[in-house]
Amino acid sequence: MKNLFQVIPEDFFKPFTSKYKRIYTDCILLLFNTFKPEISYGVNREIVVKALADYFEADDDEMSFDDVTYIRDAREKANAVVALLKNCGWLEYEQEQNHQLNVVLYEYAIPVIEAMNRIIREEEAEYQGIISQIHASLQNKDLYTKPYELIIKGVKENTERLISELKKLNASIKRHMDKQTNDMDAAEIIDHFFEYHKNIGSKAYLRMKTSENISYFRSSIIEKIEEIMESQEIMERAVRGYMEVEQVEDQDAAYDDIVAILLDVKSMFYRLDDIIDEIDSKHTRYMKNAVMRARFKLATGNNMEGKLSKILDALAEEINAGETVDLQEAPSEELRELCSVYTQGYLSPESLRTIPVMKKTGVVDEISGSGVMTEEERQLYKEALRMKNRTRFSRKNINEYVVALLGDKEKMSVEEVPVTCRRDLIRIIYISIYAGNRSNNYEIKRSDKRVQISGYELPYFDILKR
Repeated sequence: MKNLFQVIPEDFFKPFTSKYKRIYTDCILLLFNTFKPEISYGVNREIVVKALADYFEADDDEMSFDDVTYIRDAREKANAVVALLKNCGWLEYEQEQNHQLNVVLYEYAIPVIEAMNRIIREEEAEYQGIISQIHASLQNKDLYTKPYELIIKGVKENTERLISELKKLNASIKRHMDKQTNDMDAAEIIDHFFEYHKNIGSKAYLRMKTSENISYFRSSIIEKIEEIMESQEIMERAVRGYMEVEQVEDQDAAYDDIVAILLDVKSMFYRLDDIIDEIDSKHTRYMKNAVMRARFKLATGNNMEGKLSKILDALAEEINAGETVDLQEAPSEELRELCSVYTQGYLSPESLRTIPVMKKTGVVDEISGSGVMTEEERQLYKEALRMKNRTRFSRKNINEYVVALLGDKEKMSVEEVPVTCRRDLIRIIYISIYAGNRSNNYEIKRSDKRVQISGYELPYFDILKR
């Protein structure tokens, strides 16, 4: 198996380790965009230098490419960047018959730049698009004349890409979970939640569970793969194609490789449920943690939990006030009065013994009728439960609340939602959470604006009647 540096030069990644790595990254992407209108990844050197010089015109800071000489001129910087990228193996010069000097990108640099673009733009794959390509190629009878070249090879690549994209989604949810810390205040928790919901919850996760459900074509795909393996005629054509494309001379080895590919594809489709279950679990855990932490931070502080939190925060602030405090120093008088820690003066030998469990069958007393609820008490209990359910932040209650708010209006902003207490602020979070549910009578339209509501900064969104 080839090593990466058998293909690319040793200094290929040098621009990314330099102190000017941000500038070099911008220049590489700018060069790539300059090549796009051309019929090849090559363009006149003067065009390249001019594009880079225009980039450096906006910044007249000095740069040094040898740690000795510093230059400020934009054109000199552009020429130096082109020379450095050439020395590092990103591009080369090519002279045409009319003596025009072209700058040409090496072929191995192109996938690296394309990957950089995808990372920066945070592109999300369309899962349904990938799986429908697999399904379409397996269903197209005209492609079975060359089953390996036109079907099996593409099915394998697309299946691996599908699994990779799902794993990326899994990893991105974990990354957002890791950002949640106990040091976040309520505003940071809400801000982080809306960022997650915009980039993950309603962008990738919701599409995977609704419009781009990847299980839609799975059974027919597995069925077609089994048909290929059971058809001697198709397998013979696939083996011949595999031997020609992959340059394999042993027919038996080619047959085994084809079977291994098809079994691997089947296995990956069966494993989809495990990956999706883990994604579901992490998504649910993130949403629960975010809401619970926000509710705790927004609590009034009058309950026992809020009071204990305030006491502990005050104690931690007092203890950590001095960085040079001796850990062995006796606590203050106030702390000693608040909590007493003392050593046990006497340890009974009996405490080391296992407490015996006594089992004794007793006589069951008759059930008294005094504990039976009357019909009036039963109705009061039911009414209490109904009142409790009406005040819960359930999807149904939130939907009814928003419908009542909208009334005859088709649209309203988040700023128009009445906020008289912190419970109303929490309700705004739930309005955003449940907005993606198709059963609701409303939806929301997000934007990059931010608004202040009752002292908390929130992302702005409009509520639309559905």
